[in-house]
Amino acid sequence: MGLFDIPAPLFSAANNLISFLPDTFQLILWAILGAGVSMYLYLKMSQQDAIGQIKKDTVIARKALSSYEGTEFDEMMPLATRVLGLSGKHFAVVLGPAVLSSLPALALIVWVSNQFGVAAPAAGTKILVTTTPPTQLIWSDKVSENDMGYTVAWPEKNEVLTARGADGNQLFQLGAGTATIIHKKTWWNNLIANPAGYLPENSILELVDVQLPMQQFLPWGPDWLRDWVGLFFIMLLSASIGIKVIFKIH
Repeated sequence: MGLFDIPAPLFSAANNLISFLPDTFQLILWAILGAGVSMYLYLKMSQQDAIGQIKKDTVIARKALSSYEGTEFDEMMPLATRVLGLSGKHFAVVLGPAVLSSLPALALIVWVSNQFGVAAPAAGTKILVTTTPPTQLIWSDKVSENDMGYTVAWPEKNEVLTARGADGNQLFQLGAGTATIIHKKTWWNNLIANPAGYLPENSILELVDVQLPMQQFLPWGPDWLRDWVGLFFIMLLSASIGIKVIFKIH
């Protein structure tokens, strides 16, 4: 489990309370909740009065610069410096609160990607598995090999399909978690874990691509927009902007 996976059990327990809703509505509710929590934290952690004053001063400074009709560089330079200085001050004041308030949303995004990303196949569904580099594998059940890789039957619930190398050592398992990519563990997996596990460090394999189907939430647009990413971020950004406007958050 990675650092941002720690809240996952809490999210799952909360999602059980709304499990009677269609997945699309569940996803929308989580996006709105994520926006609300992040904007609330930003509001409480940021210096709203100071930010408001900086924005007013910036407007005045920009008007002074745009209305300057002289030709002397020495006279224009202080006006431009004033605008740049206020912009930098604005960035410095909002950076910390913006980063900190986004951390809960990041943890939520990690959980949402696992909950609403890959569609868990029914047992027996044929799934294509490819490896990098292409490698001869020994499977715990019958599979068919082709030019692209292996076509496997997805295992029953609570069962796994194990792939071993020529030396008999286990390389990876399918069915323990739904993830489309299995790789060797890297430093960032301490932050975000791979639900399907990892390849051994000494494995000849660098990557396993499990071509699982993605859940679809939007009936239009390119494939990458139809899965959870499109709907979630559209709702997250829309809700964030709406909250910002309604509550006049700087």
